[in-house]
Amino acid sequence: MKKIFLILIIQFFVALSAFCDAPKSIISNKDIGSIAGNFLEGKLDFENPVFVDVDKDGDFDALKFDGGNVEYYKNAGTDLNPAFILENKNYDKYSKAMFIDPQMPYPIFLADKDGDGDMDLFVIKDKEYNKQTQKFEYKVTGAENKLNLDTGTLITIILVLVIVLLVLAILK
Repeated sequence: MKKIFLILIIQFFVALSAFCDAPKSIISNKDIGSIAGNFLEGKLDFENPVFVDVDKDGDFDALKFDGGNVEYYKNAGTDLNPAFILENKNYDKYSKAMFIDPQMPYPIFLADKDGDGDMDLFVIKDKEYNKQTQKFEYKVTGAENKLNLDTGTLITIILVLVIVLLVLAILK
């Protein structure tokens, strides 16, 4: 059930990425894995953010999905040393159906993986402490945006599927 939910969340964010411009460079799973710690270790006061270049300045900003609201945190630093400032507490809204608020199960990065100009999805699924380097190493899974559906249609389909899965999980 958790795997199906993750797949649906991945598809949702691939669709969401259509609202943001892709950065000009190609980014790999290894690239995301090497900078993930910069973003996840004590930089934000909430779990499982979505990182995307919202303001198109070349670095990853953060989005917080909570209670039907999306908050936008601008990265005033760099990708090597991010510093987040709450830029817009009401950046966007999403629908909470049946009083269920789907939380992000993992941190997510949106960037261009394959050089086609649209954003692809990178999910930080796990981390492991490396005793030699004395740092966490992050395991990254990626998904390329290959869908040709209209963004609004795709988001509607995915949200309906997420709601159905959440209802099934609650009834289980």
